[in-house]
Amino acid sequence: MTPAQLRSYQLPTTYMELKAFVKDLAEKCEWLNYEIIGHSVEGREILAVRAMAADLPASDNRLRILLFSQQHGNEQSSKEAALLLMANIANGKHPEWLRNIELWIVPQVNPDASEVNKRRNAQNLDLNRDHIMLESPEVQALHALFHRVMPHVTIDVHEYQPYRPSWAEFGGFKFFDVQVGILTNPNIASNIKNYSYRVALPAIENRLLEAGFSFHNYLIGPAPHQGLTRFSTVDIDDGRQGFGILGGMSFIYEGINGRDNFAHNLERRTISQTLALESLIDVLHNDRRKVKRMVENSRERLIQGRLRRVAIRMDHFRDSNPLLLPLISSRTQRDTLAVVENFHPIVRPTHTIDAPAGYLIPKSDSMLVGLLQRHNIKMTNDFQNLNRVYGYMIIQNRIVVAEAADNAFPLVQRVRITKAVSPLEYFFVPLNQLKSAFIVLTLEPESQVGLAQYRQFQHLFVEGKMFPILRAE
Repeated sequence: MTPAQLRSYQLPTTYMELKAFVKDLAEKCEWLNYEIIGHSVEGREILAVRAMAADLPASDNRLRILLFSQQHGNEQSSKEAALLLMANIANGKHPEWLRNIELWIVPQVNPDASEVNKRRNAQNLDLNRDHIMLESPEVQALHALFHRVMPHVTIDVHEYQPYRPSWAEFGGFKFFDVQVGILTNPNIASNIKNYSYRVALPAIENRLLEAGFSFHNYLIGPAPHQGLTRFSTVDIDDGRQGFGILGGMSFIYEGINGRDNFAHNLERRTISQTLALESLIDVLHNDRRKVKRMVENSRERLIQGRLRRVAIRMDHFRDSNPLLLPLISSRTQRDTLAVVENFHPIVRPTHTIDAPAGYLIPKSDSMLVGLLQRHNIKMTNDFQNLNRVYGYMIIQNRIVVAEAADNAFPLVQRVRITKAVSPLEYFFVPLNQLKSAFIVLTLEPESQVGLAQYRQFQHLFVEGKMFPILRAE
């Protein structure tokens, strides 16, 4: 039993209990192994557990899944579900998984924040907004594990808080035991998104409903009378899109949090999250060859640099139907139903560009070079055969609204560079690598999710001057 189970879920598992529990499982169970993948800001170990049959040789034929929990320290059931899943595997449940998939579980990405039940890490960073900048040691450790394991599927486990004043004023709360979101960025392969929506989500929903739990596709937005409702972000700075943009299949889990953001209703929260995770892994296991093939084809396209058009700006749009949203009345605590007219479930590109052959990065900008190095992006001094080089003049720094937040959208003018570009001054970043889509989305100055959105790189966006990053075509 997990530490929380042993005390009837009265309190979540502490960091020291988690460490002891993981190490005890690994000692007693030959198909579970753990390793330390990094350390938090305050020096706590970040552990990863691999579940796989011990009597089988290493093989590239297995579907590889990476599940990681508690990027936010005040989302306790995400950690508890990971621990319960590990305990179930150790107790002999799901033996078929062990022979056919390689499952990695990081039960606690943010141990410092978990100990004080706060969202952000000890640097005051939101780890689930650090998947572009990679400033935190916790997210750096997670990315290092990803690149070593190269999972076909990633699962990012969280909780959402339904008890918000605006929803109480509206008259009802979202009260789904588990919400699950899929990849929404339009640059993701359509077959991966279609499988996630049409196969994976219904399988999770059916299993939860059979067990008496509730489910919904992950919804974002204020109370319906205050703004639009949509599915989750298109930004690639979170754990789901950040790994999904590398050609894989990726999900975000949002279990319901407690009224106290801590231990309230922890048993139900943990069991529903665990069942939802088992449901997804079951369907992925059953379709493992198909899923593996889809992801490998998607990644091969990236590695070969076969991008054509890339959507660098996008928006959420209505369809023809309102959303019928089940709620719990904030007044009577009974089931009720809201009709959400301002529902925007469709994501479409609003600005696309042709992908270049690569980008030229000034060697003098150590901050920019360091960012690319943290992402293991290939850079070279060899660019003798570039036919055309273009740059952008920053005409005006504009702010627009995207996903209900201020978003930088510089007005630029494309300029042909006629002066020879020297390898002494620039690195060449080719697009024939796994992170090709990520590179375009990050380095294009007009990108909705790129460097223009980050204070660390505002020095690149000076009105009346050239944007220092050049396009090679």
